[in-house]
Amino acid sequence: MPEARSGGARILSALTVLLAILILAPVVVLVAGSFLNTRWLGVTTEQWVAGSDSIVSLRWFGYVLKLYAPMLVFSVEIALLSVLVCIGVGVPGGYVLVRRFPGSALLEELVLLPLSVPGITISIALIQAYAVFRGQWWMVLCGHLAYTIPFMVRSVTTALRASSVETLDAAARTLGAGFFRRFWLVVVPTVRHAILIGSLLVFAISWGEFNVSYLLNTPLHQTYPAGLYAAFTFNSFQVSSAAATIFLAVVLPVLLAIQWIGGPEAVGIGQGA
Repeated sequence: MPEARSGGARILSALTVLLAILILAPVVVLVAGSFLNTRWLGVTTEQWVAGSDSIVSLRWFGYVLKLYAPMLVFSVEIALLSVLVCIGVGVPGGYVLVRRFPGSALLEELVLLPLSVPGITISIALIQAYAVFRGQWWMVLCGHLAYTIPFMVRSVTTALRASSVETLDAAARTLGAGFFRRFWLVVVPTVRHAILIGSLLVFAISWGEFNVSYLLNTPLHQTYPAGLYAAFTFNSFQVSSAAATIFLAVVLPVLLAIQWIGGPEAVGIGQGA
């Protein structure tokens, strides 16, 4: 039996390593392609950056940053604004939902509903409902909020239901604390860890959101994923690889922070939403 278990463990370890290689291989190819000289990759038709025979070159990054800098800045701004709005809406909203009132369960499900709706549907709905505002940058923000607010609400409600905040809130009420004072001094400290995890999730989701943004973008306001799509569609492999590497350089630290800070709790939030 011990030998059988040992053999099964070796098989599982080998499968895990194989799966990791299959997942990481495209990422490694992209990152390598953004640095290596095209001749060393066997590509001879992309020598417009000729002038250097070195194996490694950073010229692709300079080209991408010059070409897509406005999109990069706009995506960061939208992601940060999404975090701020989600905190301002999701934290009080989550607190209200856990207090239970007639229709609270239905309302909570409605908050999560956009997650099951295709992005194109959300985009068209926003365009038709607010046609007079078509072309405004905050329409893109609204599209992102439809998908990010549910994660903040779920993060807060999960944390509140796992705590004794109702008891603490009742005790503070008996001591004469008003609603806003109780919310700031009792609720917010109780869910500060959940707010941090939710904020990281919101940033990561907003940074990588493409479906809603693609229809809501305008020539003056385009998110970086749209630029990434254009790079892979119209530019060389090196340009698109550099663009993808920049994208990963922003999102990977956020994802690692989610795992480090949140752990199983962050996974539970994602599954619950």
